[in-house]
Amino acid sequence: SVPPVEPSLPGAAAAEPLPPPLTEAEKERMELDAVYKAIESGDLAAAEARLSRLVSLKPDNRSYPVLRASVLLSMGRIDEARASLKAELAAWPDNSEALFALAELERFAGDAKAHRAAIEALLAKDPKNVDAQAAMGDIQYEGKNYRKAEEAYAAALAVAPAHVEALLGLARVQYRREDMKGALATLDKAVAAAPRDSIAYLDRSRVLYQLGRYVECEADMDEAIRLGPESSWNYLERGRLYLDTGRMDLAMADLSASIRLEPDYFLAYVYRAAIYESRGEDALALDDYRKSSSLYPDYWYSFESMGVLAYRLGNWREAFSAFDKASSYTKAHAEYYVAAALSLLRSGDAKAAKEHAGARLARIDRTKNYAQWLALRLMYDQNEMTSELESYIGAEKSLDVKAGTLFYLGAYWVSRGKIDLGSKYIRMSYDSDRMGTIERSMAEADLARLSAR
Repeated sequence: SVPPVEPSLPGAAAAEPLPPPLTEAEKERMELDAVYKAIESGDLAAAEARLSRLVSLKPDNRSYPVLRASVLLSMGRIDEARASLKAELAAWPDNSEALFALAELERFAGDAKAHRAAIEALLAKDPKNVDAQAAMGDIQYEGKNYRKAEEAYAAALAVAPAHVEALLGLARVQYRREDMKGALATLDKAVAAAPRDSIAYLDRSRVLYQLGRYVECEADMDEAIRLGPESSWNYLERGRLYLDTGRMDLAMADLSASIRLEPDYFLAYVYRAAIYESRGEDALALDDYRKSSSLYPDYWYSFESMGVLAYRLGNWREAFSAFDKASSYTKAHAEYYVAAALSLLRSGDAKAAKEHAGARLARIDRTKNYAQWLALRLMYDQNEMTSELESYIGAEKSLDVKAGTLFYLGAYWVSRGKIDLGSKYIRMSYDSDRMGTIERSMAEADLARLSAR
């Protein structure tokens, strides 16, 4: 007979067997997963603590000290990271991963000499190390030795044809050589190899921009921003494209985003200032040029623009200072000497204008810039003997030189109180319509001032 079935108690479940204990490999994998989760969440202290345990528990694993050093570096603990890597290399000199990590650390720390030494040491141990070859390409590229850079990138690609850093580096060399078709082909490979790398799309967009393929260029810029919304460069480049294609509101939004992400880079301020100028918002444009020039004084165009805008606003002393600084960075623009002296005259400080003009006269090459020399001498003489300058203007064939010199002559007469005579010459300069010159912009401002009298 069949034995009776005992009734189950309500809610009772069949007993589950206990799971088998975790293996050491499984425990290690779980701990490593926890490390990566901590890194992704931004809890670097927890990640470092877990890695320290892994280093102690698994002293034969050569990757853990390298990963721990990278976390320490991300935490800003550079000295500890460097010491950790050097200790690893002292114990295991052939740990290529640690040597490359040390090279990257020195690059991050700004020690170019130590970075190069580590890369060279790694290549001596492992000549076919593709990461080191690509890094050597970058070193040569930064040193403007483009032939050797290309050789290093080619060596990396011969071993690993889809190495993204080497592809990007090779494309930069091709771009520098103005081989846009070659650069585009190389960047197509980089995008195919790393379809989620925002830098690959950004670099390709620059090449497409040079080729005039603006629709494709913008599509790549959009993708670069989607993949890398934290990169100020992505917004800067798209903002420039919007600026060049006349979409000022979109350009303003992107350039302001670039500045928020990277407030210490000068170029976004230059582009944004151009938008303010186009809108007639001279004071805001001047603020951006001030910021640009403070961040990167070698970009003397900012000083030129500051001088023009300050002159337009009647900030004579600031205009003088800006033109004077611009002239200290380039000798190719003799008009800066004249504009600086004129700004002092317009401020009412005739003595300072005379001293400045006298000190600058010897710096002008009379054979190349005779018109500017004559105008500057007028600022120095400060008399009414302008016949030589007027005769030169009449005979001058270059419309730009003629228009610019007419403006200086007119502004000089205004500074001496001869408004009607000065206005006549300034109007002649303005009506010549020589767009893009500093004198045209200053003439426009003077005419507006004179008409408001």
